Amino acid sequence: MFAGFLTIGLFICFLGRIMFKPIVYIVSMSIVTSLILVIAYNTFLLTNTKSWVGWLTIGLAILAGLAAGCCVIRIIRVAIFVVAAWGGYAFALLIYNAFMYKMNSEAGFWCFTVGVGLICGVLSLCFWNHILIHATAFLGSYMAIFGIGIVAGRYTNPFTVVEMIKNHQISSVDPVFYAYMAGNLVLYAMGMLFQYRQKNGNPDHDPYEYGKRY
Repeated sequence: MFAGFLTIGLFICFLGRIMFKPIVYIVSMSIVTSLILVIAYNTFLLTNTKSWVGWLTIGLAILAGLAAGCCVIRIIRVAIFVVAAWGGYAFALLIYNAFMYKMNSEAGFWCFTVGVGLICGVLSLCFWNHILIHATAFLGSYMAIFGIGIVAGRYTNPFTVVEMIKNHQISSVDPVFYAYMAGNLVLYAMGMLFQYRQKNGNPDHDPYEYGKRY
């Protein structure tokens, strides 16, 4: 898992614009597969469920993710929206984990993270080059640092931090997380600058096949 997050994260961070189509496929597949599995594990996949049902569900989720990737990549407006929204969602997760977890509200968590993702998705339809460079640089940096956090430890999970505080397992976000956050921002800046350098060095190349504006 660590190698996967780190490799894919760095790939998206530095090559988000130039390798747009493969990244669209990866992101779309990941979103659909994850969504199906989350729904499954919160509905019918219980602890007493037979193992073959679990493996069948995982297989079907992956197949659905692959199909979604094939469909999204053919509709460039949707592809741009999805990647930008996912990058915005990653940014919102980092901000929530660092500061906004104090809201202590599950509804607030989803409204904030999904809201930021949707805003980035909408903005990308008008300013796709800039929004996608920033979104992919941030998404990639987030994935890479998260992968490092899995191995190094003390990376606070944004999906469980409020519950852990309620259960008195922790009193606040681990201060080490802010070191991860700093690394996330530095890597994002490096990826963003690298992508802008690629864009400025070859201004006529349109990896989105979506026109040369912006």
